[in-house]
Amino acid sequence: MKILKYFLICFFALSMVRSQDTFTKEEALEMIKQRDAQWEDKLAKANTLIEFQKITIVKSDSVILKLEEQAKLDTLVLLAQKKQIDLLKSRDKANEQLVELVEPKWYENQYLWLGIGFILGKI
Repeated sequence: MKILKYFLICFFALSMVRSQDTFTKEEALEMIKQRDAQWEDKLAKANTLIEFQKITIVKSDSVILKLEEQAKLDTLVLLAQKKQIDLLKSRDKANEQLVELVEPKWYENQYLWLGIGFILGKI
């Protein structure tokens, strides 16, 4: 067990030593410049994305305002349609009452009077 422990320690130590690279000063500066350029590119992309998001937010705000106005208009139209429906229902009831008033009564039947006239004429 001790042998395995020492073997693992030596293995990790050697792997750490092998993984370390040494750079010259110029190489290190060049790598830093490249990394800085990459970060600048990423920041520029992020800034353009932020600007596009701001434009999108402004446009969506205007769309939201238009939709709210449209919703208000729609509610007004719905209220007007409800009043119109109520008015039409009341007019329908009034027309039914008119029909009942205009319908001829039983004593206004012309055939009845014709029959009564024949009967009285025969007497």
